[in-house]
Amino acid sequence: MKEIGIIGNPLGHTLSPKIHESAFKELNLNITFKIWDTKKEDLEKQIFNLRNTNILGSCVTLPYKQKVIQYLDDIDETAKEMNAVNWIVNKNGKLKGHNTDGQGFSISIFHHNKEIKNKNCLVLGAGGSSKAICLSIIKENAKSLYIYNRTYENAKSLIKSFTKYNNIKIIDEEKLNSKTFIREIDLIVNTTSLGMEGGPNPKKSPINTDIINKNALCYDLVYSPTITPFLQGAIDNSIEQIGGLTMLVFQAAIGFELVTNKKAPLDKMLESVGIINN
Repeated sequence: MKEIGIIGNPLGHTLSPKIHESAFKELNLNITFKIWDTKKEDLEKQIFNLRNTNILGSCVTLPYKQKVIQYLDDIDETAKEMNAVNWIVNKNGKLKGHNTDGQGFSISIFHHNKEIKNKNCLVLGAGGSSKAICLSIIKENAKSLYIYNRTYENAKSLIKSFTKYNNIKIIDEEKLNSKTFIREIDLIVNTTSLGMEGGPNPKKSPINTDIINKNALCYDLVYSPTITPFLQGAIDNSIEQIGGLTMLVFQAAIGFELVTNKKAPLDKMLESVGIINN
């Protein structure tokens, strides 16, 4: 039996098995999904094991998206831009790294019949996931991109990754709370842990949703809980919103197609995490 898995630590919370096993079942594939909870001292050995003929590939999650690169034979252009890998494909014993996070984000936007092109966008947070979101927004030709992060230096460091793009600006807390400014924003993406179940501030929204443009789209990468304080605030103000489960499924679907060469059964994969595709 062929295997696909996920490498990270810790992995007790992962929804990847449920998402992928729904696809295996729908397509009647003789593949099993493995959870490879890997200690840092075992990472090189675990990556080497992916070269086995029975293993098609693996997802990669925190904290190894950068660390795995040194053990691979090649990485694609997006992974190079991101300096991070979230999928490894085994092709005849050769390992190639890919990054599907940004593409998963943009496809999930289109899936909800929304666009990024010519939109004013605001990304909250400057961590690893925000880089994927920013790159996706840039590639989709947004009108403008603003970054807010509690620590200015981290936001400045993030922007350095995109020096060839001149429409990115860092905003401060005063701007974040400015009704005049926020009303001009079309897309707000939370990449921070605010509102995350089990996180440091599970009941806190990263922004005052009462001042957001009613025609905007609020997107939260946090998917546990499915309705975060940020999304609840959007709902209360009749603003459209998308939760992090959608991006999780779409980046998984892209990876699924990379490792299996099969068309991902999106409806079933979305249903597996409670999203009904209308």
